[in-house]
Amino acid sequence: MKKLYAIVLISVVMTAAKADDLAASFKQAVALAESQNKDRASQIYGAVDFNRYYEQKYGPVFVSCLKSTEHADTSPVSFVIVVGKDGHVLRLYVEHETNTFACVRQTLQQGKFLAPPHFPYYMHISMSFSGN
Repeated sequence: MKKLYAIVLISVVMTAAKADDLAASFKQAVALAESQNKDRASQIYGAVDFNRYYEQKYGPVFVSCLKSTEHADTSPVSFVIVVGKDGHVLRLYVEHETNTFACVRQTLQQGKFLAPPHFPYYMHISMSFSGN
């Protein structure tokens, strides 16, 4: 029983340490996203699981924020979502904050995706809005 408790405790500590080892900057997060997207599991997860869910759930949120934000900033936005082992968003990195992204930020931070093939999983997203 003591061995099992020790293993569980070590596992919890290692998971917490892993979450603390996230990128230190937007630039580093982009580099991590680009380097991990070369393996097959990451490519499939990014193209199929992540993108479908992201478009269905967060596309309408962006549209709503563009409509509801007074003087919505429609300049392009680039950000990185970091997904943890269970699919929860661990952190967001944004190149430059816009009022439109600020509107979406809280919903994204509370988001949950399908569990990624490895964690932390970095997904770099660049968006442009019509009218630019």
